[in-house]
Amino acid sequence: MSPKRVSPDDAAASQPAPAASPQPTNLTVETTKGHLLTGLHATGRCRLTSKGKPVPYQDIDWYAGAAGEHLGTSQTDGRGIATMDGGSISDIGTSITGEIGGYSAKYLGNEEFLPSEGHGRVVPVFGIS
Repeated sequence: MSPKRVSPDDAAASQPAPAASPQPTNLTVETTKGHLLTGLHATGRCRLTSKGKPVPYQDIDWYAGAAGEHLGTSQTDGRGIATMDGGSISDIGTSITGEIGGYSAKYLGNEEFLPSEGHGRVVPVFGIS
């Protein structure tokens, strides 16, 4: 009895599919208004996309300045949008960092998507919130 011949199509079908490469992402961080007289109080907003499409339900880390104090983590919604209410940052060093250096958002990536980060400005509003 001769061995069974396998066509190239059958051979390809019997092999596991190669792992897809992680897709690039873009994190767009918006400029926001911040109340400064009672300690910095601002709400950050960003949008995570990949190839122009929203990337939902991913964790975003928020920082004062470019790489300052970690303010917290929030998750993108179904439209790829995440927000973070900085609350009233009364720590003077963090507050000044946010006033001068704005804020940043970072997506650490996963098996499906590559990491990305962005930076947003805080426009001062000299009122009491």
